[in-house]
Amino acid sequence: MFDKLIKVTGIFSEALRDAMLFLRFNSYSPFVDKSRRAFYKIIIEAHTIEKGLSLPAPKLLFGKDKIRFVMAALSRYDIRHSPVPVHMSLGALEAYVNFHARAGMTDPLLDEITGYLKSWETRLPKPWKGGTRDCLFDDQPSGNLQHLLASRSSIRALRPTPLDPDQILQAIALAQLAPSQCNRQASRAHAYQDPERIRELLALQGGSRGFAESVGNLFVVSSDICAWGGPGQRNQAYVDGALFAMCLMLACRSMGWGTCPLNLAIDHKTESAIRRAGGIPAGERLIMMIAFGEPIAPETRVAFSPRRPAAEIATLHA
Repeated sequence: MFDKLIKVTGIFSEALRDAMLFLRFNSYSPFVDKSRRAFYKIIIEAHTIEKGLSLPAPKLLFGKDKIRFVMAALSRYDIRHSPVPVHMSLGALEAYVNFHARAGMTDPLLDEITGYLKSWETRLPKPWKGGTRDCLFDDQPSGNLQHLLASRSSIRALRPTPLDPDQILQAIALAQLAPSQCNRQASRAHAYQDPERIRELLALQGGSRGFAESVGNLFVVSSDICAWGGPGQRNQAYVDGALFAMCLMLACRSMGWGTCPLNLAIDHKTESAIRRAGGIPAGERLIMMIAFGEPIAPETRVAFSPRRPAAEIATLHA
């Protein structure tokens, strides 16, 4: 009994330390280097432009505030920290202008963007790695893991047709090959095909504007809290759940389906609302949603989403 009390006390202590660590190093903290904060903020906002352009039918002149924020933030950014946000932003802005040119659209904002891009051409020559790119979605990718990983992109142009439940179970079975701490297998996959329930869940998630109506299949990945105990395991539900979710997306890709992960960076109130709408037990923490289904066409436009060079994120310790 005393040992259990010690563990419960430790959970509160570690939760407090987690909160202090997050407050000290989160993106709003004045104690974090400005270039690091700007790096992530610019990438986040530039990616919203890429996502908008990857929709089946982007709205004309969408995201004006995002466009102006990216240009202003980029002008203040120190490119010596990393050129990735610059490539991503300029490529997205160029794709934005080209999209409107194909639509025969003219607007002062487009002229402003064009002038801004010209001012960068001498500082960072083209081609810029951002915007959108063609993704050839072969139905049966080869068994080569490298090809499987390289061919996975977030697909927002999906057919709303419900998939065969037996095939969905097959994909879940493949995802269960993901490692889990001590083989706990606490991850859960809640699959939905009812259009009304899917719309309700996506509305609560809030990140599928522009393609929610094309989602005919939806996963909510969660993790059973009961599998974990003690302060040292407080974050393991998210680790195991994320490993399972990645394997689930790769399993879907191996079956010729497209997927689009949808984050659940939400508060407890929204999480509870999603659990109620989805019939998910209160003892499960939500990890993410995954829209999935057959792609509308073999070739589709996806966000470029350039990756940082490995040397930027790797620290090779002696």
